[in-house]
Amino acid sequence: MINILVALVTVFILQILFYSWWWIILVPLVLGFLERDSAFKASAGSGLGIFLLWFGMAIYQWQNGGEIIVTRISEVIGIGSGLILALATGLIGFLVALVAGYAGFSLRKVLIKEYQIS
Repeated sequence: MINILVALVTVFILQILFYSWWWIILVPLVLGFLERDSAFKASAGSGLGIFLLWFGMAIYQWQNGGEIIVTRISEVIGIGSGLILALATGLIGFLVALVAGYAGFSLRKVLIKEYQIS
């Protein structure tokens, strides 16, 4: 639960301040690196946080003046619904954050193992 909230709030603030999408990679990577318990907690917590953030922001923008562009993009892609487009946006964020969180957890395991051997 903490990973979900930390990922959501941190990425939200950083995306507002610096407006770049790649925060969804860096923040889960760091959170995954700091997680000591399991790879599932490291990756799923960040992934769910980013999914909630991107899905929520897509719905917010769709409802507050973005109806025309969301409808046109969903028609061009061939899905026909703004809600499905918002779900797809959240799913992409989820998958990217999931991989980044797992990579951070794995990086910690590799670095700690190498440091303890030498």
